[in-house]
Amino acid sequence: MTAKFINSIKSVFLFCISLLGIVSCERDFENVGVSLVDNNLFDTSQRDFEVVAYTKNVDSSRVDNVPIYNLGIYKDDNFGAINTSFVTQIGLTVGRSFGLNPVIDTVIIDIPYFSTRQSEDNSDGTPNFELDSILGNQELEYTMTVKRLSTFLNLLDPNDPTRIKRYYSDETYDGNTELYSGLFKPNKNDTVLFVKRSLFEGTQRIDTIKEDNLSPSIKLPLDETEIERIFITEPTESDLASLENFVQYFRGFLFETSGSDGSLMSLSMSDATFNIYYTNEILTDEEGVDLNGDGDTDDMDVPVKTKQTLTLPFSGIRASTYVRDYSGADIETFINTPNITEGEENLYVQGSAGSIAEIDLFKDVDLDEIRDNNWLINGAILDLYVVDDPDNRNVPERLYLYNAEQNSAIRDVISERQVNGIGGFLEREDDTNRPIRYRFSITDYISEVLKSEDPLAVSKLAVKVYHPTDDPAPTSFTDTIIRDFSWVPKGVVLRGNKDNGSTDETRLKLRIYYTENNN
Repeated sequence: MTAKFINSIKSVFLFCISLLGIVSCERDFENVGVSLVDNNLFDTSQRDFEVVAYTKNVDSSRVDNVPIYNLGIYKDDNFGAINTSFVTQIGLTVGRSFGLNPVIDTVIIDIPYFSTRQSEDNSDGTPNFELDSILGNQELEYTMTVKRLSTFLNLLDPNDPTRIKRYYSDETYDGNTELYSGLFKPNKNDTVLFVKRSLFEGTQRIDTIKEDNLSPSIKLPLDETEIERIFITEPTESDLASLENFVQYFRGFLFETSGSDGSLMSLSMSDATFNIYYTNEILTDEEGVDLNGDGDTDDMDVPVKTKQTLTLPFSGIRASTYVRDYSGADIETFINTPNITEGEENLYVQGSAGSIAEIDLFKDVDLDEIRDNNWLINGAILDLYVVDDPDNRNVPERLYLYNAEQNSAIRDVISERQVNGIGGFLEREDDTNRPIRYRFSITDYISEVLKSEDPLAVSKLAVKVYHPTDDPAPTSFTDTIIRDFSWVPKGVVLRGNKDNGSTDETRLKLRIYYTENNN
């Protein structure tokens, strides 16, 4: 017992000695820190550097295998007009048969909107929805046309069959048979489908189809006669023997829009369907029921007209096209004759093969002189302020900054991914929700550029509308190439580097916070 007591006393004594040592070290460190500050060995400062920024056109962007596809027309004073089309293949069950004596009743293409159900229903008791992801005036009509696609959509690149073909927004497609054409505008109340049925000679009935998961969708009625010809009358057994044969025979749909203005819809085509409502005859034994009206109830193989539905998904290759017209828009001069030497007052950034802003850092700056100062970079900020304009309210929620010369992510995207990343999120005014600015933090990149030994060469940067495909893979530290996917059509006008008579605080420049050793 005595030995255990003595050992316990020793342990407590050693712990106390260690604790006193730690406290003593902390006091010594604090005293050293105070001495350094008191001796003015370091100065913390900030400095603004001029940049040159201007707008650059994007000729095309990749539009296949993306989560969102655009369809419609949109025009505004800042960015002009964009007219979009869409092409898609459809899937088919191999060996699909329409049965005995089929007759096409109704054909509908159904494309769901992005929508949000409101807390209060309409006055008639029907659900009230708000349509999301639509730009422009939803009350303006424009022409929507659906054609049978005649352009074959290749899965493999014809120039290199070992690679998957990529589709870009400036490609053109042809259609050889018109299946639908009519005036169109988004309809938030389009939740129920009415299907015409012809069960008996000269008689019709209307079936009302209401999905359990009620939500609005685009419903385009196609020409029943043409669909019957394409899918029942003309195809051979070989055309329907495999999916490969089928997409050679029926290459898909081409959606086109035309008009001067309207609305542009961003749509998820993964849930879009092509629906054929038809009637065929099923040979049925009467078994006590007079099915053919001949007075007998024991006939065999009586043909009974039966309602059928064939639903085919939009699958395979899908792509959008973007046609832009900058005539008369504010962007026209900035994009056609950018001042790449002095920069511009305003910058125009828009997705969907629109435009980007390029930024040259350290205008007329001797970088070697700065490197000789051996600065410790505490922060490096680029603030892009939103130009306050009535047409500039529906702006992208995030922009992306990257190395334009190498088309790759800059260092901070990787080094700060577990913290705040590079930034670029839209900041809004608390009271009015007015968009204010996008802030980018590029501290690590600037640190590498300004370090005295083996510095990183300064590169031209670019700002684009952010897409999730811009981010490097979460586990990758080497694959930093920016993909050229683009499907967000929103745009924003930003303050450039040149003075336009407004406050200097909103003018684009590079602000660096640094600590300098005074020894």
